[in-house]
Amino acid sequence: MARIDDWFDEETLISLVPADVYMRGASAVENGAVNAVERSDVRLVARVEAGDREVQAEWAMNGEQLEFACGCGDATERPCIHLIAAALWTWPEERPEEK
Repeated sequence: MARIDDWFDEETLISLVPADVYMRGASAVENGAVNAVERSDVRLVARVEAGDREVQAEWAMNGEQLEFACGCGDATERPCIHLIAAALWTWPEERPEEK
């Protein structure tokens, strides 16, 4: 069975969204806007700062199918900025250094 992290490679994420969504998600990670709530082989739930509020972004494996949802309401047909940020957060080299 595939693990959820197997879906979070650069090529796959770039294929899911327009370049500007990918770049804005990467910027959110670099700015420390992502906090993981839960991470397992089949699920990733994160809180992502979205302006003056936080939204919950969730990725889940349903068998071999990847599913997603976000509290922002923009992730109906494809992942939103917050979902991309959550996925990129799983890459330690993308996170800002702790001070």
